[in-house]
Formats: sequence, structure tokens, C-alpha cells
Amino acid sequence: MGKLIILLGNLNCDMLKPTPGSASLIKTTKELNLNQLIKSPTRITESSQTLVDVIFVSSPRLVVNSGVIETCISDHFPVYVSLKLKTDKSPPNYITTRSYNKYDPDLFAIDLASNRDRLVSIFRMDNVDEKLTIFNEIFLNTLDKHAPVKIIKVRGKSCPFITPEIKASMIKRDQLHSLFRKTRDHYDWLNFREARNFTKTALVNAQKEYVLKEVQQHRNNTGSLWKVIKENIAYRERESVVYSKEPKLVAEEFNHFFSTIGVNAAKKASTLIQDPSVYPARNLSDVNRTDNSYPEENDRFSFTPVSCSEIRNIILAMPSNKSPGKDKVSMRVIKHSLPVILGPLTDIINCSLSSSSFPIAWKEAEVIPLLKDGNHEEASNNRPLSLLTFLSKICEKVALNQFGSYLMKNKKLSTHQSGNKKHHSCETLNLLTGDTILKAMDGKLVTALILIDLSKAFDSVNHTFLLTKLSNVGASPSVVKWFESYLTGRTQSVRIGSTVSTPLPVSYGVPQGAILSPLLFSIYTNDLPSSVHHSKLESYVDDSKILLSFTVANVDCLKQQLEEDLYLIANSCSENELLINPGKTKYMLIGTRQNLQQLPVDMTINFLNETITPVSFAKDLGMTIDSYLTYDQHITNLVSSCMNSLCQINRVKKCFDKEALTLIVSALVMNKMFYCSTVWSNTSSTNIKKLQLVQNFACRIITNIGKFDHISPGLRELNWLPVKEQLLLREAIMMYKCVNELAPHYLSDLFTKRSEIHQRDTRSHDSLQIPLYKTSAGQRSFHYRGVTLWNDLDIKYKKLDSLKTFKNELKRNMLEQIYK
Repeated sequence: MGKLIILLGNLNCDMLKPTPGSASLIKTTKELNLNQLIKSPTRITESSQTLVDVIFVSSPRLVVNSGVIETCISDHFPVYVSLKLKTDKSPPNYITTRSYNKYDPDLFAIDLASNRDRLVSIFRMDNVDEKLTIFNEIFLNTLDKHAPVKIIKVRGKSCPFITPEIKASMIKRDQLHSLFRKTRDHYDWLNFREARNFTKTALVNAQKEYVLKEVQQHRNNTGSLWKVIKENIAYRERESVVYSKEPKLVAEEFNHFFSTIGVNAAKKASTLIQDPSVYPARNLSDVNRTDNSYPEENDRFSFTPVSCSEIRNIILAMPSNKSPGKDKVSMRVIKHSLPVILGPLTDIINCSLSSSSFPIAWKEAEVIPLLKDGNHEEASNNRPLSLLTFLSKICEKVALNQFGSYLMKNKKLSTHQSGNKKHHSCETLNLLTGDTILKAMDGKLVTALILIDLSKAFDSVNHTFLLTKLSNVGASPSVVKWFESYLTGRTQSVRIGSTVSTPLPVSYGVPQGAILSPLLFSIYTNDLPSSVHHSKLESYVDDSKILLSFTVANVDCLKQQLEEDLYLIANSCSENELLINPGKTKYMLIGTRQNLQQLPVDMTINFLNETITPVSFAKDLGMTIDSYLTYDQHITNLVSSCMNSLCQINRVKKCFDKEALTLIVSALVMNKMFYCSTVWSNTSSTNIKKLQLVQNFACRIITNIGKFDHISPGLRELNWLPVKEQLLLREAIMMYKCVNELAPHYLSDLFTKRSEIHQRDTRSHDSLQIPLYKTSAGQRSFHYRGVTLWNDLDIKYKKLDSLKTFKNELKRNMLEQIYK
């Protein structure tokens, strides 16, 4: 809707008690993105106190203060809210960037090629830093002539669609309004109203024509098209911040904080566990699924020279719209100059890999502070966004491709780690978690789920420990030496607007924003899953969780087992200088309503001197999980978020044609709505109906179908399956991946073909073995749903040899069946 909404009054729903009325009110207002401000009782009697007078607002950021005024005038206390409806004008903001106003890619390439003799001299050098110095000198000096670095004032949004005629109309409108205010004459008001309406219509039509023209012009360029879209959709813009101190002083303070945050976290983590001998070690070979045997020397990994064609493919695959590093060289410019620089750049990268030396110039990072929450002048309230040069990322990509392939081929990474692996995703790990819990529920077990929060995990990686772990997974001495050069000697500076701090060394952590960092962190924590004794630990990069299922009869043992495993995890993290934040660690008990009601009232556990109480729901890898695994809260949040996006799109839909609107809705709403859908598609029919209403609204926005008109023609026009069928299609696609080894082994191994059990050739020879689940909980698992769905599919779809063909053919058939 995009407007400020305030709902207030006595609604006769006590917000202090979980009554059906209050629950329904909270649910409805949540879906409409309304926030309740009043927290204390508004009516107090001798025997009761209730909160029935409420204030809901759609924009809490505008609230200065709110509360209750206790007075004897009435038995209901007055409630109030103060809003900040006028914002102060922000001072001008300046940035340092390259000016491409006079940049011509062809002229730049020709000018660069005139230095070919000097570029060829790079091949005759032996030192990689000398090679890169010559390369940068030639490349940057040439680029400075065509796209110089300038300090530019950031201006507000331009309105290129406003023509001189429209400006004249606006001036006339304002003059007529001024005249009416003086005369208060009825005819002057009619003249003003006519001019106002004419100007408004002209503005709307001009904007629509301009945007449609831009969309048509950039239809084949996704990056440029999204730039047009973002300029015309009401995103919440990041407000420019004003500092009370000089920008240079702020930049220096922030840089000192960011450059030492890793070492400080590591020091705190190393003292977290005072006595590592509380729980004796034991043989963990049955728990750890990682092959930690040290390879023979001839089986160790070494880098191999890379060809020019490989470097070309890596560069062309990189996005062109990412922010450049300290040198302000964009990927777009590198692609323009590729014919000239490809040979020298390939030689520099090969020299780096063969000499085990990462160039010093590629170790400099520029950090931009982004406000998370709270006071922007506090460095701890900001998130550091590290910008590295694109040339360094090309070299990293080469190392990642080669070393990553070796690790996957030799199964050196723990199967308990789902981050940054082929065929793995948040969805596959959430499927594993959900099926583990549902299988336990089918066996009348309750599952304890603990989501562990690591603070500054990437920043506190100890380089010495990491290099040892790299050797343990098979890196040769020369490769370990290259990684040592890559990690050490790094510097960073913080940029506030156009002001840059003095560079400071960074002695801990893996580089933020670097291509190799996720893989290095996975190697660093590769042995973490083996630390637990009773539970199972699963991770997605730095997000880890443990699961432990138990019977209600054995609940007395749960506390001891969980605390022992948590201690062992904390001990392992402490030894590796990784800091756990027990205050943000979430603890849930998930099971059937009957089993959960039988648990004792006090189910708290102790973790690092803090008491952790079970919560009713928590967010895990983008999904909200509740105690009964119904996903009700997840759907409520999803509907609220999607409706908010659709309202914003609806306000500006007149500026886009149908094709562009479809693209916008699919990217901003549908992708969000169906995120991890195979996990929660077993939710109630009531929740599916809510999502169907969201899809219907999206369809009406694109096709202009009336509010009371039937939606099926619109869905057919867009080739959209209804939500229920779309969920089935996505489940079928995931099943195709599992059956054809395009999914993680922990999912693929769930499914067994009947032909592997029975040798007789029957009609069900290629069907999957149906798992024996006794309750509806087990039958809600993806294991059971997937097998049932796959066995019901026509054999012609199962035989298709590509995922893309399978998806297209099955969707086409489903559309024909629904809209025939």
C-alpha cells in the first residue's frame, strides 16, 4: 500500500493473554505488516488487568515514542503515539568513483593495445609482484585517461521524463494555486483543479512512456533492466548518515575496530572453556563421516597451469554489476580489454600458483561500513562490506576450481557440511532436518533442536591452524605455502563517503568477500561434526545445529546428553578460536502435541554459564520452524512479506508492460514465496489457501483482472500453476534430482528402487520402495511424499535424460490437465 496506516482504539481483545480473539487479531495485523505499540495494561480493576486499547502502525521507524497515560478520568487509560512525520534534510554525500561519461570501450582497447610491447615484457619476468606492478601501471594509467577517478556528489533521483512542456504546466499549476489562496474565488479553484489534473495526467503518462521505452531498450540486458526496475519500485532507500566527528577520524576508528575484531573474538573464544578435560575423549570414528587419513605424497594436491581459454571462461562468467575494489576497476572494463590483457593476466596467475606467492597488490581491501541497527556512530553496530579487486578474484576462482575439485573427488569434506557444495543448498539441508524430525515423531520421539550462533566466525580463523588443516586434507607443501601467502600480509582501509582511512594489517580471519573464504572456512570447521557424542550436528557454512531425538520416558537423560554435546562443541570451537554466542543460541523441542504435553515444565539447559529456555519457534536458514513442524508461523511471515512486496509493485505497475511486470513479480515475490517449498509443502490446506490468495493478487496485478473476476483465465494466460500444483511440481523436480544423483547423498540414499530388492521383472520394477511409516507425521516426510509422487508419475517422464526437459514436459502436462 505504501502509505502510513494507524489503527487505534478499544478492540476488546486482551493482548496480554493468548485468547482466540487476540490470536486472530495478531495474525491478521501481522499479515498486513502492522505493529502493535502498546505493551502495558490499559484497564486495571480490583481483580484484573487487561490490554484492550491498542495502537497499530505500519511504519514503526516513524515512531518517536508511545505508551499509556495512567489517569483516574476513566477506567480505561489513554494511549498515545508520537510520530516523526518530517525528516531533516541530509547533507550532501560524496563518493569516489570512475567517471565513464567519455568512456569508449573500443578506444580504450586500442589505446591499451598500443602498450603491447611493455605487456609482452611481463612474460620475461620471474617475480609475480614485479609482473603485476608493470601490468597495473599500464592498465590503470590507460584507464585513467578514458575513465578518470573522480569525487562525485551524490544527487537525488533525476526525472528524465519531465519535458519543458510539463515543467511549464507545473509552473502554471502552482501559479493558479497561489492565486486561489489569495482570492478564495470559486472560478480560480476550478482553474487550478483543471491545471492540477492535467499536470498529474501528463506526469503519469510521461513516466509510463519513459519506463516502457527503457524496459524495451534493456530487455536483453538483465543488469540494466533491473536498474530501471529498482529506480521505479518503492524500495526503502538507505538513508545517508551524518557523523558528529570528522569523516577521517570516524574512518580511522572504524578501521581499527574492524581490523582487530577477529583477534579479539579469537582471544575471547580461547578462554571460553577453562577445563577441556571435564568430558573424556573417546573414539569418534563411528560419528565422523570424513576421511581424515593423511594422503601419500604422490596423492597430494598441487596446482596445475591454467590456459588462456579457462581464464576467459572464468571472466565471462563473472557478473558485471558488482562493486569494484580499491583500484575502481569494474568487471565490465576487464571484459572489454580481454583480448589485450588475457595473455599477460594468465601468465601472472600461473606465476602466482607456481611460485606459491599471492601478489601483495591483491591483498588490499577497501571496507564500507553498513549500518545493522542502533547508533551508526558505534563501529560495532555496522557490518563491514569488504571490496577486493576483480583481478584477485579471478586468481582465487582458478584456485577454487582446482582445489575444490580435488576435495570433492577424494571426499575430504565432511558430509555434515552442506555449504558451498555442488547439488547442496539450504533447501536440501532443511529437508534432511525436517525428515529427521518427522521420522522421530513417527516413532513417538521428541527431537531437541539447538541452533548454534557463532560470532565473527570468518573473522576469527587462526591462520596457523588453517594451514595445518589444509595439509591434513591433502594440500601439498607448495599449495600450503601459496595459501599462507594468500592469507598473510593483508591490509584494509575503511571508506566513509570519499574519505579513506590509513591501511591497517589484518592478522586473523579469512578475507571477507573473497571467493575462497567459504571453502577455507568449511575446511577449518571440517572436524566439528565429530566432536559430539549423542546428537547429530549439521552445518551450512557457519550456521550449525544439533539434533537429538528421545522418548518421553528418557527425558531425564536429555539434559545431561545435550549439555555434554554442547560442552564438547564449545570446547572444539574454543580450541579453534571460534566464538560461540550462547545468548543467541536457540533451543527447541519438536514433536506431536501429545508428546510435548507430557514433558516436564522445566526443560531448560545450561550452556556456557547461561540458562537456555526452549522457544516455540525459531528461524533456521531462512525458514521459521515451530514446535509441531506445522510451518504456520513461516506461512504467516511469508504471506506478510509477499503482500508487502506486491503492494509496492501495484503502486507502480502502470509504468511497466506485462512482460516486465511478470519478471518483477517472479523475482521479488514468487521466488520468495516458493523458497524451500519442498520442506513446508506438507503444511495444512489452510496455509496453502493463504498462499493461493497471494498468487491470485500477483496474477491480478499483472493481467489487470478485476477483484471479483475468476482467476483461472489469468493463471492460464501467465502459464502459472496454482500453488498446490506448483508445490507438487517442485517436489517432483527434487525427486528427479534424488533419483538421478543430482542431490546430496544424504537425500539420494533415502530412496531404494524395488529392482534392487526384487530381481523379478514386474510392472513396478522401476518404482521406489515405499517406506513404512505408521502415523500421519511420518507420511508428511519428504521421504514418503516423494516416493508416492514418483511412483505415480508416468514412466515417460522418469526416463527423460535432463532435468530441464523433465521440468518443462511435466509442467506442460500439468497445465494441460488443469486448464483443459
